[in-house]
Amino acid sequence: MFNNKEYLSFIEKSKKDKLDIVVASVVNTLGSTYAKSGNMMLINSNFESVGVLGSPALHKKILDLSKQTLNSKEIIFFKNEPKSKSSGHGISNYLVEAFFYEDDYSALGEALVNIGKTLVRNIYTSEYSFLDKKSEIKFENNLFYQSIEFPYSLLIFGSGDHVTSLIEMANLMGWRTTVIDTNIKKQTVLNADYLIQLDKIEDINNMDLTTYNSSVILSHSPIKDDIYLEALLKSKVEYIGVLGNKKNMQKKKNKFNLENDKRFYAPVGLDIGGTTHQSIALSICSQIEARKNGKI
Repeated sequence: MFNNKEYLSFIEKSKKDKLDIVVASVVNTLGSTYAKSGNMMLINSNFESVGVLGSPALHKKILDLSKQTLNSKEIIFFKNEPKSKSSGHGISNYLVEAFFYEDDYSALGEALVNIGKTLVRNIYTSEYSFLDKKSEIKFENNLFYQSIEFPYSLLIFGSGDHVTSLIEMANLMGWRTTVIDTNIKKQTVLNADYLIQLDKIEDINNMDLTTYNSSVILSHSPIKDDIYLEALLKSKVEYIGVLGNKKNMQKKKNKFNLENDKRFYAPVGLDIGGTTHQSIALSICSQIEARKNGKI
């Protein structure tokens, strides 16, 4: 539910302002649709919103239904069908439900402290429960199952000028970004969520890296690269990327016996033909996203 950090920021700000929140969720789809099952749009009682589920017309309809559910306190379940069958667009079912500040946002609020579990909501009543394990997103027997996850997290080693674009691209994806370095250049990492400055590089071996999903080594130092890489290989981080040329990366693969390691990507990034720091950031995030979604 919270795999995009913008959702958490929106909820935190709305709570600070004592606003109610409406959650519009895609329950299921048939055919080709813009948004997929589990995608969400959040709207507060000031009618500020985060998330995109489709066309401007759909956006307006969801805002109108948000006003309705805030007033009635009733759950709304509706089907969105294309006006023309020849459009090629599919059919989507949506669940629109209000959660109130005075109730500490009920199911939505409880979901925030049940990361790793599954929220199960009845689409016709306010009844809900939590499964103690992560389940696939599904809709059956009038019950909508949503897995509860923290935002995807990216760990970046290095803080040079080339890191700025990667942070910006990761922020656009809604990922949480953490920068680690021994001498952080703060002017290049202003938009990172977290900064970790090491007193000495060997301190990385004492860190718990289990909360991170992916990592990219951009230190431009072969010695640092190897120390960071060794620590990451001992962790459960699912994506490990290293910036460098093909010749040096092949040496690294041989040195650490990584030829068959499916977590290791070096040189990091998809080959999209770009040479600017922006296109390199795009290629890295594209590769991470593909890995995250099981496409590579």
